[in-house]
Amino acid sequence: MALHNRTAKGAEADLLRSPLPTPHWGSQGGSAFTVRAVATINAPPNAVLDSLLDTSNYSAWNNFVPKVDLTNPSDKRFGADVLFTEHVDMFGQGKPSGLVKMKLLMTTLKEKDEHNGSKSYEIVWLGKAYPDWALRSERVHAISCDKEGVTTYDVWETFSGPLALFVRLFVGNTLVKRFKQWNEELRDYTEARTHA
Repeated sequence: MALHNRTAKGAEADLLRSPLPTPHWGSQGGSAFTVRAVATINAPPNAVLDSLLDTSNYSAWNNFVPKVDLTNPSDKRFGADVLFTEHVDMFGQGKPSGLVKMKLLMTTLKEKDEHNGSKSYEIVWLGKAYPDWALRSERVHAISCDKEGVTTYDVWETFSGPLALFVRLFVGNTLVKRFKQWNEELRDYTEARTHA
């Protein structure tokens, strides 16, 4: 499956009408779709993971989701079984409007030892903003390193249920742009921190 909307820096994104299966919901049919973005990051996988899990620094790099509220306000990092709220800026300018807040549950944080001596990670966020019968969403973050030491960050979110059609029609293309932006900003922030 080829992704389109590629930039010179190695980030790409696309809206896939044939949805990718997710760990919790599996394969979805009907009006389901997936938004997916992939980036190559010149940093070790654990540095990418650290940038992704440290919500206290989201405003420094993330103009799509510049703020995250965790269930326990003293927490600064994600963990498994943590309920949280994303403050989303659909314009990608780093200004949470207060209008778009998405509740999610981090269900999975898996670490795997790879044959090349590196680690890979899988993080899964389950959408909790709507009843499951109306809209199901699940975002998978996969961080891996190839034998040359290049880290790939692959994130996709699959939407299904009756409201998925409206999400695709009204904000599907915007989500593609914002996912690509998220990847580019995560890459730039992580590379700057790693090589400083």
